[in-house]
Amino acid sequence: MKNALSFLVLLVMASSGYSQSGLFAKRLAKLPSTIPYTANDFVDEAIQNLVRNDSNSTSKLLGWSALLTPMIEDSLKAYKLPVELKYLPAAMSRYDQWKVSDDGGSGIWQMRYLTAKEYGLHLSSYVDERRDEKRATSAALRHLTDLKRLYTDWRLIMVAFYSGEVEVNKAIRKAGTTDYWKVHEVLPVRYQSIVPNFIASVYIHHYATDHSIKTIKIERIGVESVPITQWTTIFQMSRALEVNYDSLKNLNPIYKKQVIPHTERTYYLNVPFEKVGRFYSLGDSVYTYQVLSKKDSANEPKPSLEMDRPTTQEPEMSPAPSTSTQKVLYYTVKKGDYLGKIADLYDVRISDVRRWNNIRGDQINVNQRIKIYVSASDYDKYSKINGMSGYQKDQLIRKD
Repeated sequence: MKNALSFLVLLVMASSGYSQSGLFAKRLAKLPSTIPYTANDFVDEAIQNLVRNDSNSTSKLLGWSALLTPMIEDSLKAYKLPVELKYLPAAMSRYDQWKVSDDGGSGIWQMRYLTAKEYGLHLSSYVDERRDEKRATSAALRHLTDLKRLYTDWRLIMVAFYSGEVEVNKAIRKAGTTDYWKVHEVLPVRYQSIVPNFIASVYIHHYATDHSIKTIKIERIGVESVPITQWTTIFQMSRALEVNYDSLKNLNPIYKKQVIPHTERTYYLNVPFEKVGRFYSLGDSVYTYQVLSKKDSANEPKPSLEMDRPTTQEPEMSPAPSTSTQKVLYYTVKKGDYLGKIADLYDVRISDVRRWNNIRGDQINVNQRIKIYVSASDYDKYSKINGMSGYQKDQLIRKD
């Protein structure tokens, strides 16, 4: 009985993070790296979070990693950076291309707005190239290369990448040293997770099977990029091409509002291989194509080729505006205006403009007053639009 009780106690201890911390340290010590894999309470907790594999989240992470790390590793080699950094996006975002941090970081690398702009990524009211894995990886590695000139410790570089150099420099001054774990103690709490998460990510990629964690395979369909020459929406394209809306949206994460703008810049849509022929066969009617029920298919009308704006209602609606955080503006419709253009000017959804003004379809009239809700902080910025000339409004749209 005593031996059985002792065995039970040992079994309970073996399932705890405290008893495994020594094992984590031994395993990490076996991994060769230019980046120190220190095991401590912060790292142990991060590893335990992955080991738990809640709702198969770690299994899915490993699946995304298998899909994306070959491309990231090739890029790291090209930039002559440590290949271990291929696990950094797992620590940053768990490869969630839609994730947006509290500091405005976006995409799998969680790059901030100003940093992304500095390294050549296109960002606008509608487009966020931080969600383009290849372009974001190129920009991220150039940023890491520049940070390498400022810091000698890759852990400091990772935090600077995540939080900005200002926060790291402040923490170094406060700690009075560049010793990472001493700097770690004085970093703002929201930035303390990145290094432990990185080390935990390295650990789980090497020792997942020791914790009976299996990889969930992620498969992607083959796609081809096709040029978009008119204002349209992902929803409209999904209807015209007969592709599941969510699938097409996930193939094109750079379009934040699921609207594809038409400006001097050419934008592209990732389309499944088997739908490329349909896209080109529809021609300009792809922008106005309507899906009819089977009983009406014999009388299906030919779509107008003169439309230069989205004609379908988007499937997702924004919540009603809060008067405490948003203010109302009025825009007077001028000749040549259409809903897509007005929505673009105020950085809102077409569906919201319809809803705020009880508009069905796309018909609006010259001199009609259109109600627009904007955030209180941006009220002054958007209040100037109604008084702009046509040229000024066109220039404003082109900037996006």
